[in-house]
Amino acid sequence: MSGISYNIVRSARRRTASIVIHPDNRIDVRAPSHLSDSHIDAWVASKQPWIEKKLHFNTHSRRQHQPKTFRQGERFTLLGCNYALSVEPSTRRQVILNGYQLVCRSPLPDHREALRKQITAWYRQYAARYLQQRVEHYAQLTGLTPTLTGIKNYRSRWGSCHIDGRIYFNWRIIMAPPHIADYVVVHEMCHLQHHNHSPAFWQLVASILPDYREAKKWFKLNGLSLDL
Repeated sequence: MSGISYNIVRSARRRTASIVIHPDNRIDVRAPSHLSDSHIDAWVASKQPWIEKKLHFNTHSRRQHQPKTFRQGERFTLLGCNYALSVEPSTRRQVILNGYQLVCRSPLPDHREALRKQITAWYRQYAARYLQQRVEHYAQLTGLTPTLTGIKNYRSRWGSCHIDGRIYFNWRIIMAPPHIADYVVVHEMCHLQHHNHSPAFWQLVASILPDYREAKKWFKLNGLSLDL
């Protein structure tokens, strides 16, 4: 036995096995349907040093998410800047930026879940407007134009590009610094031309954002922290 806890995901279409280690240290082994449990366990055991290295990185190097309490003065991040939450009782719901304050007016100022939903909705709306502007900016530079741009609540990806030209972004990237969020925009827009991660794809990304590797590294280290 390997001594490592993992979940097996079998597929008749698969020809080889692979190991996926999620940021929260869950491990999936994706394997062909014909592969026995004992064969998989022996193979996982042979990969134990590599797995332990990845688990150690997740635990000790990644910046983890700290769930928000939605209390007065708590720090919220938008485009890499921190804003102190100011909750104000009000008969109507409204979220605005006032200097370096994130002002949330609510009829339920002491209800954490209500504040979470209200502020999350505001983040999503802000992300939709901002990212649309960035798409339009890079469309002018590259000539690459999506058929539709939208916001999604992805849990394990920052964006997606569909074969019909639709592009969706994870609203949480609005918390990252502007040049980091731009990387996701450029990455997905480059998929309009290259629907893969071939050398040609990365060459196109580099021609638009020469320092894209910095952004990839930033997401690897800080991506988990982008949440409310």
